[in-house]
Amino acid sequence: MDKNKLNHNADRGSNKQQQLYLNIAFFGVFACAALIFLLLAFDKIPPVSEHKKAEKETLSTEAQSETGTESATPKETLAAETSITISLMGDCTLGSAPDSDQYNNFDAYQSVYGIDYFFQNVKSYLEGDDLSIINLEGALTTAENSASKSDVYKGDPSYVSALSNSSIEAVNLANDHTEDYGTAGLTETQTTLKDAGITTFGNDDTSVLEIKGIKVGLVGISAIDKQVSECRTQLTNDINAVKEQGANLIIVNFHWGANGETTPDSDQTTLAHAAIDAGADLVVGHHPHVLQGMEVYNGRTIFYSLGSFCDGVNMYPDDMDTVIFQPTFTFSAGKELTQTTNSIIPCTISSDSTFNNYQPTPAEDSEKTRIEEKVKELSNQIGNSISGDNSDANSTSDSANTTDSNSTSGSDGNTTASSESETSSESETSSETSSDGSSSDGSNNSASDGNDSTKLFLPE
Repeated sequence: MDKNKLNHNADRGSNKQQQLYLNIAFFGVFACAALIFLLLAFDKIPPVSEHKKAEKETLSTEAQSETGTESATPKETLAAETSITISLMGDCTLGSAPDSDQYNNFDAYQSVYGIDYFFQNVKSYLEGDDLSIINLEGALTTAENSASKSDVYKGDPSYVSALSNSSIEAVNLANDHTEDYGTAGLTETQTTLKDAGITTFGNDDTSVLEIKGIKVGLVGISAIDKQVSECRTQLTNDINAVKEQGANLIIVNFHWGANGETTPDSDQTTLAHAAIDAGADLVVGHHPHVLQGMEVYNGRTIFYSLGSFCDGVNMYPDDMDTVIFQPTFTFSAGKELTQTTNSIIPCTISSDSTFNNYQPTPAEDSEKTRIEEKVKELSNQIGNSISGDNSDANSTSDSANTTDSNSTSGSDGNTTASSESETSSESETSSETSSDGSSSDGSNNSASDGNDSTKLFLPE
């Protein structure tokens, strides 16, 4: 065989062998790369259990969204058990009297400090609730023709921002100053408030608001210069009106009593009890411009007077004590009221103790304690003994300015109402009413009517 041909064949064999080695090497590199890629990818894949967990969480979130238990506005959601907190305050006058000191009156403060000045010290409490209610005395109007009486109050309609900017959502207009500037002034006031998104009620007008699926009926009655029988007729009609609209919770505001009187009169007691007998779940009052005590009647709370709150017309009042009253109402899935927890936030109507600067402010330290003791004593005077043995001093809270009072109504109609300090240094005191209506300290408590046991707690 030709030597050159042998060499050529040898070269061809050698080339094939080299190509085979290259192919094997390339395949090996590719296989290694693929293996590394798979290992890295597998490391990022969660195990089956984690897949199920993620799927379950996704389904849970979707279910919550579909059933309304999770939304962008949690205040309006429904739950198996729902609680709503409402803040109630007394008399507020956003404006001045015609003969007031133009250099120191409400209007002067507004021009210097701005409209948000007045409620800035209590705003955080009102933002944390579900509904805030005041009694608005005086008109928000530009009308000039006033009623023929000695005291008339009004503020510029722009002053409504003091309320809307401070999370005050509802206003009682049943009082003796709403029509200080006649029907025109009242109409402008109502329009101004409604345009600001604030609900009005009172003066033969009721309102029903829906909060977290609970319908809250608001009733306002002015008893000033009226007979009890006239008030009772209006009361019955108004309560029936909100019942017909499906109200699950009914709150009645009374404008009643005498200026400066710290004890409710018999007409107040008669009307308060009549309201609860007719279906009210809470009764609050105003007009005396001072605090009056609390009572539990047939398992429902009455706060006879919340005092003044933002008093725009009296620069040197004799009494600056006030409160923010904050009951929390708990409802079952069937929208039955099952528990009421009442809290009071002791305040003064001014941030300056020497005169009224129209800026309600939470009380602190000894002033807070003094106002708590005052509410306790005023309640004692109307038959709700609030005293005790200091047996439980373990109550604590995030807020040093809050006093809690808890009222729990069970299926048997029994009610336990209490008021306890949320400050760890304070102690809880109580008076328990037995089935015969006598309290543990021997005093009678009308709150026992229809209940086997009623307790009121306030700090010693």
